[in-house]
Amino acid sequence: MHPDHLLSIDDNVWPHFNCASFDQDKVVSFGDFQYTIFWAADQTLVLARRNLRTQALQTFRFSGYHLSLNPQDGHRNTVLGISPHDGRLHLSWDHHNNDLRYTKSHANFLTDPPDKITWADFEPAQPLTSNAPQRVTYPRFFNDHQDNLFFIYRTGSSGSGDSVLSKYDANSASWTITARCLFSKEGTYTPWENSTSRNAYLHDVLFDHTGRLHITWVYREAGRSWASNHDLHYAYSNDEGRTWQNNAGQPIADTSKNNPITHDDPGIIVQHIPTYSWLMNQCSMTLDANNQPHVATFHMAEPFLPEDLKHDPPDNVLNRLAIHHYWRTQEGEWHNSGPILQAPEQNERIKRPVIVADTQNNIVIYTASSKGHQCHVAFVKDHYQTRSTFQLTDASFNTTDASKHDRCLLKNEGILSFTADPSGDSEHRAIALVDFSMDRLLTEAEAHL
Repeated sequence: MHPDHLLSIDDNVWPHFNCASFDQDKVVSFGDFQYTIFWAADQTLVLARRNLRTQALQTFRFSGYHLSLNPQDGHRNTVLGISPHDGRLHLSWDHHNNDLRYTKSHANFLTDPPDKITWADFEPAQPLTSNAPQRVTYPRFFNDHQDNLFFIYRTGSSGSGDSVLSKYDANSASWTITARCLFSKEGTYTPWENSTSRNAYLHDVLFDHTGRLHITWVYREAGRSWASNHDLHYAYSNDEGRTWQNNAGQPIADTSKNNPITHDDPGIIVQHIPTYSWLMNQCSMTLDANNQPHVATFHMAEPFLPEDLKHDPPDNVLNRLAIHHYWRTQEGEWHNSGPILQAPEQNERIKRPVIVADTQNNIVIYTASSKGHQCHVAFVKDHYQTRSTFQLTDASFNTTDASKHDRCLLKNEGILSFTADPSGDSEHRAIALVDFSMDRLLTEAEAHL
């Protein structure tokens, strides 16, 4: 299968993690334009703007904004956000336990876009707030049902970190921290060496169209190995992340009273997945038309404890990892598809999947591999028992991870659009925007039944 449209942005970019699945919003659209950011070959931050009507492309280099410290570090992601109420574009970049890097455009940049992007369109790099916690990793922008902008990031380290949640005020062009500690790292977890510290690794953080905020996550007990990841957790908030309820609707946390979510809160584990299952963190969640979460992640069917525990499982057991689709019904019940996708080559590590839903609640999961992007479709007509798997791209799209999609374009136009590397070369990476019609994907899936 070939993309409906491919727009090359740069045929020689920095080879490390320009396509990263943990970037919740890497591509955003507003009005007639689509925006994405990436690291150029010389490690400079670049903004790309695509005219959705004409396909004209402009790139703007933020000279002075460069990869810092360890440029080989794949955590140093780049993310975008939009605040439609004042027409600003927001950027954050280059983090792995270091000070926050953030800036925003001047007002009306989105609503009255300039003919050509220049430095004059952006404010200097700035703190989010004067007292925002630092040691930042994995920043994410996301919007609620009324287009208000939010920002979340981890502070601390893998196995010992908290999450900070903030809300943007378009009237004052300023941020307010609404939760300085969303997840407590405290408490004892007996199954992993009586661990006394952890961090929550979030899948996507999403508001539904009623204003409810949904989160799913796994806990990690030790930074030295993702074998310490465990369990699929779920909670929701009806007041923008201040108070939280478990899967049954029972109160579990009130961040305004310094009462964060803790690992032993009742009713937050919706699928028990034990340690040593090699459960992957920071995969993907989507909400269907009924406001119910669907999660795509991967792990082994049975726990596996190697003789010599390292960060990754041994090569000879990588083929035991498989993607699973978990979903919640309107009655609050969670279901598991069982293993649905594995790596296409022996000893190949499966990549993080991305999950989306169409308007009819059919589920599309796509993931990168050595043979190109794979696509898996599960049909709602029989509660996701009918499934189809096929190649979404050819082997030239050989990226490290599948990138997250443009949520606005998917919602408004039914187009699955994301960044990918079409170069077929692991040494000299490229970046492009690819578009697929959701209707065409469903037709392709039916043809492969």
